[in-house]
Amino acid sequence: MHPVLQHVSDAWAQELSGRDAAWCQLHPFGNVRQWSAQELIEHLVLTYKSTSLLLEERLEKRRPTRSHSTFTQWVLQICVLSLGRMPSGVPAPGNTRPGRLNWPPMTGEELAAKLSEGLQQMDTLLDQCRHRFGIQRVTSHFFFGPLRVDQWRRFHVVHGHHHLRQFRRLKRTAAPLPDTSHPAT
Repeated sequence: MHPVLQHVSDAWAQELSGRDAAWCQLHPFGNVRQWSAQELIEHLVLTYKSTSLLLEERLEKRRPTRSHSTFTQWVLQICVLSLGRMPSGVPAPGNTRPGRLNWPPMTGEELAAKLSEGLQQMDTLLDQCRHRFGIQRVTSHFFFGPLRVDQWRRFHVVHGHHHLRQFRRLKRTAAPLPDTSHPAT
């Protein structure tokens, strides 16, 4: 896996380590409109699947997109991909909202493995596109317009860290991990 994506995967694995399945279902302040840890990971995995479908389409067509960025898309690319911050309050597209994968409750380690697997599959396709199309814009993001392989990776890094910040807020508002260092007396 590309090192920038591996860094995202490792950061999530560290944060999710030791979390049981019940904890991974908790919502910040008990508000079900804010995503649980499992829902955050499912959303990220769905974005990797969505990107993978776009990349597979381009590989099957044997040509990169012919689309051009609008001025607005270009500005968004600069703001998000260059500055590294996702805008808050933008709702996730329907095809990336949690609940679509019908996962059973999972532990933090299981969720980290799902995230890593999704990233790896997507990154393999990104490598294939880079090999076939070079530095051309390969396919279009619904919000940012056509992106190169390096820009797709940057998007997923920024997006992964955006949701990692949400997860860290969740950790502050949910029940702490049990202390297993001292046996109960």
